[in-house]
Amino acid sequence: MKNDEDAFVRKALASAEKAERWGRIKETVATFLALGVMFWLTERSAKLELRLEPLLIGAVTIAALCTAKIKLLINQNTKAVLQSIAELRRP
Repeated sequence: MKNDEDAFVRKALASAEKAERWGRIKETVATFLALGVMFWLTERSAKLELRLEPLLIGAVTIAALCTAKIKLLINQNTKAVLQSIAELRRP
């Protein structure tokens, strides 16, 4: 039974590390896309003299930063808990 638990913890830790790597890649791609959209909206706003885009850009930027920070903390804590469990299992 102990071997099954150890295998589960190792597999969960490997999955958490893989998810963290993919999360970084997704975050980087999303950041570049958001910057592109932000620049496009800024150019469009300057030409059409719209007042809503700067407010929208600010709100979306703040929401994206908060979401990224929360995801980072969740991933770090999950990895730390799994590593602690793995350390407890070692003789």
